[in-house]
Amino acid sequence: MGLWFGRGERSTHDYFLGGKRQHWLVVGMSIIATEVSALTFLIVPGRSFEDDCWYLQMYAGSFVGRLLVVYLLLPAFYGGAVTTVYEYLGQRFGPWTRVTASLLFFASRIVGSGIRLLAASLAIALVFDWPLTWVVIGAAGVAVAYTTFGGIKAIIWTDALQAVVFLTGGLAVIGFLFVATPGNWVANLSSAYEAGKFHTFTWDWNPNNDKVFWVLLIHATVQTMAALGADQDLTQRMLTCPDLRRGQRSLIFNAIAGFPVVCLFLLIGALIYVYYQVQPAAAPLAEGATERDRVFAHFIGTVIPSTWGLKGLLVAGVFAAAMSSLDSALGAMSSTAVTDFYRPYARPDASPAHYLRVARWFTFLFGVLLAFVALAFAGADDLLKEAFGWVSLIFGGMLGVFLLGVVTKRRGHDRANVVAMLTSVAILVAIKFVQECTGTTYIAWPWWVVIGTAWTFGVGVCFCAKRR
Repeated sequence: MGLWFGRGERSTHDYFLGGKRQHWLVVGMSIIATEVSALTFLIVPGRSFEDDCWYLQMYAGSFVGRLLVVYLLLPAFYGGAVTTVYEYLGQRFGPWTRVTASLLFFASRIVGSGIRLLAASLAIALVFDWPLTWVVIGAAGVAVAYTTFGGIKAIIWTDALQAVVFLTGGLAVIGFLFVATPGNWVANLSSAYEAGKFHTFTWDWNPNNDKVFWVLLIHATVQTMAALGADQDLTQRMLTCPDLRRGQRSLIFNAIAGFPVVCLFLLIGALIYVYYQVQPAAAPLAEGATERDRVFAHFIGTVIPSTWGLKGLLVAGVFAAAMSSLDSALGAMSSTAVTDFYRPYARPDASPAHYLRVARWFTFLFGVLLAFVALAFAGADDLLKEAFGWVSLIFGGMLGVFLLGVVTKRRGHDRANVVAMLTSVAILVAIKFVQECTGTTYIAWPWWVVIGTAWTFGVGVCFCAKRR
């Protein structure tokens, strides 16, 4: 599919924006595929397996954040006719803001996508007892191949297919659990309910409790705005639609369809817990963060029979979840490298064919880099927390300056925005370092992106100049 839909590329307009001819429904499905990365497919079930459905609390904020992107940020991007969202910052403030935001995007995406690739590779290595290094290289190699050839069109259509694959796998494993677990389906659900696996909302006024509803509501709203409005990885997809109305429709569809997807994978974890209660001999031998992150992969490798084809479908689902996140990251970083750095500063007068060749080389090089990053995080204990924690350090600085652009009407100060973004990251890195050194949580991780956004916006407002 990547080779078929990605053919006929003639320029970076085709390679990065698909000629702005992509259907909003396919775009919405591809966004789901990217968001439901290997972290969701493999690690979210581990959360409900070990604890409960507290993770679902973030969806309320996620929904609000999507609506704010639809009606606040997307009109600005379409109005500026941009290829990357950082072009808008250049139009609004100047080159310093644009370049700094682009560099922060690279920092967040390289780490975040590397961790997602690692999560999937760990599962495949566990199921087949293969060396982790070669699994990472293989998964990255396939995604690099079709992304380098076909650009955003290959990304969108393969992601839509991959979404179907891993959602079908999720539904199939739930069916298997109902059949394989002794008792009827009512008894299975009742057992999970009695064990507290469906408990969702936690009410507490402690701001450092990272499982409290109001804390996660605020965090998810800001985090979602940053991920879908300040990160080229996901926003690029919406910019491939022919006009603003259809771009908005793709994200509204995504907001509605995302809820049952999260519920699906939380239900898998709860039912795996019930299965292991009645079949204790099959349960993982150890407990802890590492085993929690790998409980679904362990279940696929040791419980799912090989004779039904279900194990093959789930392994394909793991690969699909990994590559649907990896390919979009490669496309986004390539578009940013060419549009925001190479074209304006290195070769401003080159031919469209030259820029297309350079874009493909950047795609390949970023794929190699992400493979190295994935292997560097191989010893991390809590991959979901690592992913959220690292991007939270950077996303706030990025979102703050975008909000400064769309909310205020004044000209703004190009270099002051750079100071605001960099000091935001520095403050959060210092908080993370101090807390890790002392072993004390002074500010819980859900607040990091909120603090970064507020700081960047506040400093930027102080340096706003006369009206435009």
